[in-house]
Amino acid sequence: MMQYKVINLSLSSLLMLMCFAFAKAIPAQTDSIVAADEQVKNEVLASMRKMDSVKPKQERILIDGVSGVVGDYLILKSDIKKTLDDLKRTQFGANISNCDLIESMLQEKMYAHHAIQDSIVVGDAEINGQVEQRLAYIRQELRSNDDKVLLEFYKKNSLEEIRAELFKLSRDKILSDRMKERLTESVEITPEEVREFFYSLPEDKRPLFNTEVEVSQIIIKPEPTEEAEQEAIDQLNEYRNDVLENGASFAAKAALFSDDSVTEQNGGIISLERNGPFVKEFKDAAFSLQEGEISKPFRTDFGWHILLVDKVRGQVRDVRHILLIPYISVAQVRKAKQELTDIRDKILYKELTFEEAAKKFSEEKETAKNGGKLINPRTGEARFELNKLPEEYTAQVQFLQKGDISGVLDQRDQSGNQYFKIIFVKNKIEDHEADYALDFLKIKELALTNKKIEVIDQWQKEKLKDTYIKLGEDVQGCESLLNWAN
Repeated sequence: MMQYKVINLSLSSLLMLMCFAFAKAIPAQTDSIVAADEQVKNEVLASMRKMDSVKPKQERILIDGVSGVVGDYLILKSDIKKTLDDLKRTQFGANISNCDLIESMLQEKMYAHHAIQDSIVVGDAEINGQVEQRLAYIRQELRSNDDKVLLEFYKKNSLEEIRAELFKLSRDKILSDRMKERLTESVEITPEEVREFFYSLPEDKRPLFNTEVEVSQIIIKPEPTEEAEQEAIDQLNEYRNDVLENGASFAAKAALFSDDSVTEQNGGIISLERNGPFVKEFKDAAFSLQEGEISKPFRTDFGWHILLVDKVRGQVRDVRHILLIPYISVAQVRKAKQELTDIRDKILYKELTFEEAAKKFSEEKETAKNGGKLINPRTGEARFELNKLPEEYTAQVQFLQKGDISGVLDQRDQSGNQYFKIIFVKNKIEDHEADYALDFLKIKELALTNKKIEVIDQWQKEKLKDTYIKLGEDVQGCESLLNWAN
């Protein structure tokens, strides 16, 4: 719905699209192309070893197969073709030209190159963490944890090859992002600048905002019986004792018995940091043990766990864990659904408000304390664009009006556990043209982003003067690359 584009597609959006499309698309390189690319890279880098990467002492000659050099980074013809082909397989690649893509690749390499020059350091642990997140995401998209499916998807011979390629991509992307963050970290914007930005836009060019909603929810989860809970605990203690007393393999038991479908295939291995995206109970257990120690059974919202600290690497713990989800009977499922139905009836009959009911009954801790209110993590506001809500919410909310409460919804979490939910639409703002008062925070975000883009653009113009850049003849016909070619 946005009529006005604040961010230049070739500067920001394409970088995101490239990263996203790499995860979504099927790489097209064969082993022979990979080998040829590596040979080209080695030849070019060999010719550059004795030259300064920012201001070379002599002209470098482009070797056939290389479309560009930015500092110490190479852009191969095969990289361009592969990335463009991959993008075109996605919904994002239809309008991306070859020249736009090349410019975005040049920009990313320039930012990464100067990040290194400015001593910006990215640890292997962070890069590996992103690699594993991407692999987990792809496995989820493929709906399979079979390594053979993953290898076929990437057209690779081993997981090591996939990780190596993802490592390079993730490293360069993180370096590029860190450089831009450093350039813009001190950029601020005043209310007056926001006002000037908004009123400088012609009325027919002002943003149109999609339908926005404020929603709250109450969640009730079927609970296992005490007997089922104890059975899971006893089973975990049995696995633990077998490892400690008989030398059994913890990894093998995780692969055979864990209910965690994401990690069971790799022996339950997880790398985590204290500030990582794991539940508190899991992190507490991981960081309370020494290398080689195994926890006693402990509970999280996902079920019962034991974990082994496989390796300690500074602030990072490599752990293996086994998750058991206690059995929940049909009777317990029916009991939970009826409980939420009764709560909904009390709200409809005005016996209590939705907010009061959420605080008292909802079993999702994060939202219960706020009266069930969902908070947009990107903006910190309660408002969401309807089409940017999680898919299951969009389908449930789009036909509800302000003040409506949904029926009892039967849901499944990522682990396949069943739960029940009702949704309350506290507010709904239909599609509308940007209003300075109503949409001030969003307009402020647009104005600040625009100001940051201007800072990055100015930095790029300055760095084009003293960064070694060489373009191949195959890309010099791009009008958008004239500044780079000069």
